Amino acid sequence: MKIKYVLISTIMLITLGATVFGQTKQKTTTKTAIKQKDVSSVLGKPIFESIVDSLNTKVWIITQKKYKGMMQTKMGKMMGKMKADNKTMDKTTKNAILTGTHYFILDVTNIRDNKEFADSSAKVEIVSPAKKIASLKLQPMMNHFGGGVTFDEKGEYLFTINLNIGMGYKTSQFKYKIK
Repeated sequence: MKIKYVLISTIMLITLGATVFGQTKQKTTTKTAIKQKDVSSVLGKPIFESIVDSLNTKVWIITQKKYKGMMQTKMGKMMGKMKADNKTMDKTTKNAILTGTHYFILDVTNIRDNKEFADSSAKVEIVSPAKKIASLKLQPMMNHFGGGVTFDEKGEYLFTINLNIGMGYKTSQFKYKIK
């Protein structure tokens, strides 16, 4: 009887040991995914943020050098292949985005459901320190609006954002200092 228990225990030990030690030693690597709809995760803290009604507006202004560097990343290459209204972005639009000294990024979301607004457009009026007025029509991107802008002089600029959202127009202003 003792021999039976020893034999059964030995067979079970060999069987369980073979299954444990017979497994492959594969390392599983995981990548953190950047949420497509979260511009903040890529650009950091915005220079301007406003919450009015159910509208959350965030603005970033980065140099073209930094923007072009971002476009060399995996995310940037994906953005370069994006389609708007089932058409690829034409060269005129790409050139308009890449001109100027800086890149203006506008992210607008509905705080109720954290989604972008459909059928929206954006325009920015810029008043320079010398009181020159310029206008910039922002291009709709994958999950934000963007456009190239030139800052010729140093000092404080006044920005007026005009949003045309399906439910009407929204306007907000902020100042930003170019050093």
